Amino acid sequence: MRESKRRAHRRQVCGEGCNPGLEIMMRLRRLAEGLSTVVDCAGRWASWLCLLLVLLLFLQLPLRDIVHGGNNAANDFGQIIFANFVMTGIPFAMRWDAHIRVDIFHQHFSARWRAFIELAGTVLFVLPWLALLGWYALPIVMNSLGEAERFAETYTPGYFMLKLALLFFVVLLAFQAIANIIRASLALGPRGPGEFR
Repeated sequence: MRESKRRAHRRQVCGEGCNPGLEIMMRLRRLAEGLSTVVDCAGRWASWLCLLLVLLLFLQLPLRDIVHGGNNAANDFGQIIFANFVMTGIPFAMRWDAHIRVDIFHQHFSARWRAFIELAGTVLFVLPWLALLGWYALPIVMNSLGEAERFAETYTPGYFMLKLALLFFVVLLAFQAIANIIRASLALGPRGPGEFR
């Protein structure tokens, strides 16, 4: 019974005579899109932090110099907002391939070569770096959360949110790295270069 339902679903999704390998590729592509959607939503949400940051900095100067009413808490909250903005913006830039590339030849390569370079770079450099970063950051973040750490100079609450941003950074960048690995692997697969973005 279950096998007949599985076959019927396979025929519905990819037509008669569907290849199970093709179904796996379609599921991997959906997984990559789902991971990238999470990164995309977080990045679009974090883009509003930029407006809040500009507003905070714009109000800080008149409050401090004209009214003499500014305090260090506004600066501390500005640091928290800026850290979260940057830590969410990096995975978002990676998702849209808007980050700076060191190699100037990348644009002249074929889609298969770009996929190979993306796959090799992500597996050999990004994932090990993220594993180390996550391994060493997790105890620091958990300790900071447990103590509800404050800013050392001003004792303003919320310093733990700076460290929590590091953990979100690792998770979001890992999501996007996995999505890039899936897309690059599919592009290098037997069906040809396909779509890489």
